Amino acid sequence: QLVCLIRRMTEAKTIEFRMRIELRSKRRMRCYSAIVSLCFCVLNSIVHVNVGAFVATVTPERYSSSTVTPHFAISRRRLIASVPTILLSNAAASDEGIELIPPQGGTLKPIGYRSTTVTVGGQTVPVAVWYPLDEPSPSSTPPSTTSSTKPKPYNYKIGIGNLFKVFLGVALPIPNPQVNSGDATSILVNGTPASASSSLNGIVFAHGMLGSRFDMADLCANLAREGFVVSSADFAESISASFTPNDQTSRSAIIEAEKNVLRGLGVTEFGIFGHSAGGGSATMTEGTFGLGRCAIAGARLYEGRDPLYIVASQGDGVIPLERVKQAVPQGVTIASDPSDVTWSSKKRGALLLEGPVGGEEYAPNLISFLDEEANAALVKVLSPLLPLARFLKLPVLDFDVYVDRKDSAATAKAIRPSIVEFFLAQKRQK
Repeated sequence: QLVCLIRRMTEAKTIEFRMRIELRSKRRMRCYSAIVSLCFCVLNSIVHVNVGAFVATVTPERYSSSTVTPHFAISRRRLIASVPTILLSNAAASDEGIELIPPQGGTLKPIGYRSTTVTVGGQTVPVAVWYPLDEPSPSSTPPSTTSSTKPKPYNYKIGIGNLFKVFLGVALPIPNPQVNSGDATSILVNGTPASASSSLNGIVFAHGMLGSRFDMADLCANLAREGFVVSSADFAESISASFTPNDQTSRSAIIEAEKNVLRGLGVTEFGIFGHSAGGGSATMTEGTFGLGRCAIAGARLYEGRDPLYIVASQGDGVIPLERVKQAVPQGVTIASDPSDVTWSSKKRGALLLEGPVGGEEYAPNLISFLDEEANAALVKVLSPLLPLARFLKLPVLDFDVYVDRKDSAATAKAIRPSIVEFFLAQKRQK
């Protein structure tokens, strides 16, 4: 009886201890919430920063902007933990959103772009589509070389409030800053698509966790300049928070809906590429992608017969290179230098970077693979949040590394040509 009594007393004390811990945690969370709210009040009082001047600081002086032509989920989640502070500090103060100036790299071949939607699981999902235009006649007037008066073609929001709710469990009344980006000179909104004399080739882009359909908009546009029709949709994990997810709004369901959009434009052959969690989508989505599957900074083992290209880096602090190596099938040629990647007749390859590229000092991190302009929006919104994120002990590995290095332009110049050539090679072999 004495033993039973002691046991009951011990259990009672244990329960009381746990309740005290819970109460302290709730008090701590309320404290954090108050701190966050106070930070936002202070940030909202800051004068809006000129974005043109800001973007000019995004490109390091050591290279000119003119040179620019799950677990996977962890990386972008870490990135977003620092998003709330930055976005509000500069974006919420402006009704016009975050105006980003695209890199000026000379005259680019004009392509068409349109924003559309698909209905999946009763939700309206935004989809971006890039496509080739009709060739202009010799007497036609070329597009204007200035885009200062034209509206930016890409428009999306960054859902800061949702980020805080996910990571801190606190619902804060934070506005979602709008981002306006893209090259209005070479990207013609609702331009006339090229007449299809034969079947067209389509490619689907899959963004990563807390990414957006514009994470690799420049690469999508470059593929369109090579004759592909390219689509990119927001997924349930999008930073844009553009729809309410449910059990039916899976990545595979949205990708299938995208393919139907492309089929409506005359596409009969498909390829797919993705970043981070999107790399998992690129390698795991069912169906045939005869133009190839390209997984960037994240991949799962693919055992099918489609062409395959895997790109990863030792500098990725979220998805270790060793983990990606496990997703490379046996017999696949592995290169460590982008210049060694060739696609004459082979259908499979991997670029596993163990050092810097493009004249940088470090190997690319997870965020380095995204567009410079998309990253500029995140930096603009999130940089002021880093001290707060560190105070709350929120992981921000990829983001704080990128803020210091800002190497996406150099990474794109070094790596993306091999991705474009990968899809072109499969197209030529059809």
